[in-house]
Amino acid sequence: MKTARKNWIQGTRLGIQLIFLIAVIYGFNTKTVSDWMLPAILLAGVFFCGWVCPLGAAQDWIAWLGRKLRLPRVRIPRNLQRYFQLSRYILYLLLTLEISFALLKGPYNFSRMLHGELLTAATGIILLFLISSLFIDRPFCNYFCTGGARQGLWSVLRVLSIRKDTTRCGGCGQCSKVCPMNIDVAHTDFVRHPNCIGCFTCISTCKKQALSYGIHSKLKKHN
Repeated sequence: MKTARKNWIQGTRLGIQLIFLIAVIYGFNTKTVSDWMLPAILLAGVFFCGWVCPLGAAQDWIAWLGRKLRLPRVRIPRNLQRYFQLSRYILYLLLTLEISFALLKGPYNFSRMLHGELLTAATGIILLFLISSLFIDRPFCNYFCTGGARQGLWSVLRVLSIRKDTTRCGGCGQCSKVCPMNIDVAHTDFVRHPNCIGCFTCISTCKKQALSYGIHSKLKKHN
């Protein structure tokens, strides 16, 4: 049951990621999807990063390869992660002050790289992030993505998110270990973390099926 659930969720996500990657190769601008999804963030959280963004998808696939090759994984300790992750919000703040970091517009530059429109140095930086994904989960998304920061700030108000059934949870902590954004899902009853990308890796990994997606149980009781 657990395997079927995992295959269904992550298989669907992989299919959607591939569709958008192919669309980008043929000239589709994913910014259109990103802008269209902004109003939905208040209801359902950030799905663009986890399901649509071609740069995010590429990092996921390279991380998968790194695991298959049994390369060492670097995991920032969670007490430090909270400070490291502030970097993308600082960069976003600088952008709002019109201090430009054009190279850090990851999905846009990734699509330009695919079409050979980026300068060599800029391409090298994007490739560096991709190679880093062999050892670190989503390095660009975690620490440099200003688009993800913008959407994440709105997502803390979401109505729907990942919720935990404490009666089912076995306390193994696996959900936190597999989270590509290094969120402490195991100690959260309802995920409102601004860095959550809605990839559902935690849900599809949970052996006890203690995690699901929906309205917070406290809100349901009041309805």
